[in-house]
Amino acid sequence: MALSGDGIVVSVAPANGQAVSYPVLLDPGYGYGDITSAERNYCFWNPYDCSVAWDRANTAFKKAQDLYPAPTLFQGRGDAFRHCSWNALMEIRLSTKDAYEIATRHESTSRGNDKEMDQRNSSIGRQLGRDNTGKASAGIRSRDACKNGTSRGKLWITKSGKLVRSNA
Repeated sequence: MALSGDGIVVSVAPANGQAVSYPVLLDPGYGYGDITSAERNYCFWNPYDCSVAWDRANTAFKKAQDLYPAPTLFQGRGDAFRHCSWNALMEIRLSTKDAYEIATRHESTSRGNDKEMDQRNSSIGRQLGRDNTGKASAGIRSRDACKNGTSRGKLWITKSGKLVRSNA
């Protein structure tokens, strides 16, 4: 399953000796990695939105890997950037409600500072996405705003077990 413009392209390639029976039922969670049951339930009814969200999550993660050292990709600056950027990109492409629903359900099994950190950074990212929606290069503008926010302490990280600003 892949995005193509505003549509989803599904390729079915049965193995030798197998046949395809119609209708083909799609599992919106397949290939999604570890998703929460809350995400899976939402994706069952909103496969397009979840496909967009998954694509944007991968984009944000790859950029975080390019910009930040590996140890910061969990509870550090790379993680803060990733959640901010992912949510900004979802906000640009999806409705505000859908971006919120997906991000909130993604954190449904998180706890403590990790959950609080991710929710705060996601909320900031969605606001940046709203601020840039409709502008030329909205995704790049939002990504740069998340990067600047990380270095200027506008995002949140967990340091020594405490929730602190990202420039700490």
